[in-house]
Amino acid sequence: MNTVLHRLLLLVVLAPLPLGSNREWSWTLCAFIAAVITLGWVLQSLVRPQQVSISLKLPVIMLFLAVCAWAWVQTVAWVPADWKHPLWSMTADVLGGPLAGSISLSAQDTFIAVMRLLCYGLVFFLAFQYGRSREKALATFKWLAFAGFAYAIYGLIIFWGGFGTLFWFFDEAFKADVRGPFVNRNSFATYLGLTLLCAIAVFNQRVAGRSRAAFPMPMGRELRIERFILQVWKPLTAILLMTTALILTHSRGGFFSTLAGGLVLLFLLNKRQQSHSVKSKAALGGAVLVAVIAFVLTSEVLLQRIDRLTVDGSARIEVLGMTAEAIEDNPVLGFGYGTFTDSFRLYRDDRLTAHFDKTHNTYLENIFELGWPAAGVLFLCMAWMALLCCKGAWSRGRDWVYPATGVAATVLVAVHSLFDFSLQMPGTAITYACILGVACAQSYSSRPS
Repeated sequence: MNTVLHRLLLLVVLAPLPLGSNREWSWTLCAFIAAVITLGWVLQSLVRPQQVSISLKLPVIMLFLAVCAWAWVQTVAWVPADWKHPLWSMTADVLGGPLAGSISLSAQDTFIAVMRLLCYGLVFFLAFQYGRSREKALATFKWLAFAGFAYAIYGLIIFWGGFGTLFWFFDEAFKADVRGPFVNRNSFATYLGLTLLCAIAVFNQRVAGRSRAAFPMPMGRELRIERFILQVWKPLTAILLMTTALILTHSRGGFFSTLAGGLVLLFLLNKRQQSHSVKSKAALGGAVLVAVIAFVLTSEVLLQRIDRLTVDGSARIEVLGMTAEAIEDNPVLGFGYGTFTDSFRLYRDDRLTAHFDKTHNTYLENIFELGWPAAGVLFLCMAWMALLCCKGAWSRGRDWVYPATGVAATVLVAVHSLFDFSLQMPGTAITYACILGVACAQSYSSRPS
């Protein structure tokens, strides 16, 4: 395997390991490694220019960089005074002296947020470059599926063993849910959902590949059934355990978002499946069956949490309302990318008793921090990529399962971002960026135009 690609895959599959990379040292390390890998790709492409893919539309790249540039502008002091965060003038009045100030309340936090966003962009770009090869696209999805399976097994061992540990940390709360390498079970649910989609895609490719033999040997019905069972029992067992771990996270948002993404993927697989043989239908049916079995056996606590949805969601609704009110005060400029925790303190009141450092709605939080124009551009970039995957899923003659998975993964994170902040976890975001990069690369025809 290509050395640079190997390093990229190591970064992606290991990113969730240190607590979802949601610590300053770990997300900084991820960004540094992504930059070094990109430099390696640049040097490699200078030697072999034919490896460079320029299919990605320039406007998408420019729009993404424009969002990063605006976030940087939020940190500078030379913007007009009435653009700056109001807390700067309040602090200057208290101190009795001028302060430079900026749109952002914390330039350091904004720089960190931009660094993380650029890291995701680099992972997407590298995955796009290497994902043009069908062999490397399949290898990437296999790595992700295996990583999700390994983390699911780790989480199930800790949960069923009642250890209450997360690596070397101990907490009684860890005994209640499957968390894998993440502190937040909702984030692990999203990660598991993404890798589960990859596992289903790899499973489909494996079954479809075996069914397209050029010169199939004649065999009896019993032998065909036996070979089919031997072929599918390992991936179906992996899907069963990953689904079980997902349900035992007891994450309502993670479950429903994965269900939405899974239904989209199964719909596309059924519509685009070139071979509607009994074998193909049995493979898809088997994947659905093991998911249903896992749900029936392990969903008691999850169903209880769904019953409490209205009660538990009241505080989050208050946060959403306060965030929407804050956006009305500064809808264009925003309050500084990555500064929600500090800026929101100016708007919270006695209606909230718990600490909220996230909105539990990524869309509103991005609008709050970036302002409507920049946030809209960021959403446009994501929608552009999703539409590209939709086009590839319907128009590609082969390997359409990769853009179909990209569509499903985007649906998954888009739905979960309405209720939670899992995509703001670097380990999850890096994984999604890698999947989307491969999916977009495989959305283009491999034939020269």
